[in-house]
Amino acid sequence: MNRIYTSICLIAALGGAGQSANANTASASEADSSKAVAIERLIQSEMSARGIPGAQLTVVQGKKIVFSGAYGQSNLETGAPVTKQTIFGVNSISKALTGVAIMQLVEAGKLDLDAPLVSYLQTLPQAWKDVSVRQALTHTSGLPEIIDDNVRLLDGAEPELAWAKVQELPLNFPSGTRFEYSQTNYVVAGKIIEKLSGQSFAEFVRERQFKPAGMKLSGFSDTTAIKPPVATLYTHLTLQIKGMKTVGAERSKTPFVRHEPLPEIFLPIGGVRSTSTDLAEWAIALQEQKLVSKSSLEQLWKPQLLKDGTQRGFNATINGYGLGFPSIQRPAHPALALTGGARAAVFIYPKDDLTVIVLSNLLGATPQSFIDKIAAFYLPGLNAETK
Repeated sequence: MNRIYTSICLIAALGGAGQSANANTASASEADSSKAVAIERLIQSEMSARGIPGAQLTVVQGKKIVFSGAYGQSNLETGAPVTKQTIFGVNSISKALTGVAIMQLVEAGKLDLDAPLVSYLQTLPQAWKDVSVRQALTHTSGLPEIIDDNVRLLDGAEPELAWAKVQELPLNFPSGTRFEYSQTNYVVAGKIIEKLSGQSFAEFVRERQFKPAGMKLSGFSDTTAIKPPVATLYTHLTLQIKGMKTVGAERSKTPFVRHEPLPEIFLPIGGVRSTSTDLAEWAIALQEQKLVSKSSLEQLWKPQLLKDGTQRGFNATINGYGLGFPSIQRPAHPALALTGGARAAVFIYPKDDLTVIVLSNLLGATPQSFIDKIAAFYLPGLNAETK
């Protein structure tokens, strides 16, 4: 789903349908009022320029939440405001939680990252027999795609039939030789988690991540009666799909509702729903080693290398990929750059002990493109150093 970002870049020059966004709730502890005002102005300016109906922003510094705000509308039709309790889909940021779940099984002695997938899922096809768990988690497996950028299943099939169909396809390339983002990798990871834990993916993540991190509002897209309500998702974009990939997009002047049904089999690839403060608690718990050990965290974050010794990521900026954790490898202020559906982003700056989280209800908001600007209020010189 992160390939959507590439197509959005093609039309970015067309600009956004401007809509003012007013903060209805915000707090800034351990930060002076002038900084808070400047952050408010920045987020509102970005929302107006990009036509973002509603958003949340949370900043963590020194393992403490130092700023949290909620802005705009969660539903344009009803005028319902975004509050700190409004829940947003986070799309592919879910893969980071899937990576953590896999590492928890490694720590329990139930899983070897470098073992073949067929060690745990014996019914996988012969063509996939040499693909390792690590290669699946890092999108270097060559596994064919089961879902396209418009969240449509292979051949329009039902979930389990699509899973059967994708297993009939050959690898796209020899495992370990290329980076190619494929949702199938995390469908497989989810099935391994369920097999080894004896729980559903949702149950395992709730028990092992949501509860210890104190994520009281977080859930999954399979929950139909979740309260408080989830923000309605909007977009200005009609994606043009060829095969399984986005090749372009048309932009409307006004936003329209976008539906992204995601059945249970696909929760590990993008099914988490959360708030910016819940994700802040998750980031804190992760760095305080409440979810995995320090050495496991280092493995999760470390960009994985191809067989030729190089590393790859989504683009020239997000240029590395660990075990569910995309990253920006740069001399000044490197960051873990978790992005989801071109609508949500969590940037963790490990050397600076800073985390910035922006969630929105607009496909095409691309908050990853302005998170560094927010971080710069806490890291003087960041903008100049990272140009």
